Amino acid sequence: MGFFFSRKAVAKPASLTFTLAGAGHVYDDGHVGLNPTDLTITEKRVAIIGLNGSGKSTLLGLLDGSLKPSAGTVTLSGEGATLDTSSKKDLKTVDEWVGKVRREEIPNVFYRADNIAAAVDESLKKHKIADAERAARIGNLFAHFGLQRMRQAKAAELDSEKRHLLAIAAALAFDPSAIVADEPSKGLDEIGTRHVAEALFTYDKQVIVATHDTDMIVRPEYAIDRTLVLDAQHVVFDGSPEEAVDFYMDLIRKRYEAAKSAA
Repeated sequence: MGFFFSRKAVAKPASLTFTLAGAGHVYDDGHVGLNPTDLTITEKRVAIIGLNGSGKSTLLGLLDGSLKPSAGTVTLSGEGATLDTSSKKDLKTVDEWVGKVRREEIPNVFYRADNIAAAVDESLKKHKIADAERAARIGNLFAHFGLQRMRQAKAAELDSEKRHLLAIAAALAFDPSAIVADEPSKGLDEIGTRHVAEALFTYDKQVIVATHDTDMIVRPEYAIDRTLVLDAQHVVFDGSPEEAVDFYMDLIRKRYEAAKSAA
C-alpha cells in the first residue's frame, strides 16, 4: 500500500492524475452506477459522453471523491503526493484539490447572502484566505466569467446562464488543482452553452466534464484532449473527441434500430 499524506503536509498540485483501479460503485438500493473500471486520467481537458443512465455522473462522483468506490480504489496524485478518496484523513484535501460543478447548482447559502460577491467571499473565508487575496480572486473570476457587473446582485436574481457561470466560478474560487463538471451547460440554449463553454475551457485549469453536447467537445478552440464514452455502466470507448462522437452516434443508431425491431 502506498503512503498517504495528511492535509497539512500536502502542497496543492498544479494538475492531477486520477486513477481508478478496479473501481466501481453500487448504490444503497442495489443499482449499479459503474462496473469495476481501470482508468487513468492525466490530460488537461477530458470529456465524458453517454446516454442517460450510462454511468457518467457516477464516474464523476468517484473522480471527485463525492462517491466512495464499492470495489477497487480511486486515487488522486500530483507532485509526489497521493490521496485515497476512501480515506477519511485524505478527504478534506481531496475537497481542496478538486472543485465540483453540478450543472447550475450553487450552495444554498449563496441564496441567503446579500449578493453573489459576498457569498463567494464568505466561502473563501472558510479557507482562511487573506482579505486582499480574496478580493483579487473574486475580481479575476467575476471578470473572466462575465459576472462583474452583477456582483452586487442576489443569487436568486441571476438568469440560468449566469447561475451556470457562478457555479463554475464558485468551484474555482479556492483554486483547486482540477474541476470535475457534470453537464455545466445543461438546459441552456446554443448561445448560453457557448458562453459557458468558452469561459470554462479558456480558464487555465484541468477540467473533466460530462456532457450530452457532442458539438461542444469537437470544437478545436476548446482543445479537448480525450473523450470517454460510457454505456451500460462501462467505459466502452476511449479516444479522440471526433472518434468518440462517431462511436457514440453509431451507438445511438444501434439502440434506436434495436428498439424499433423489438416494438
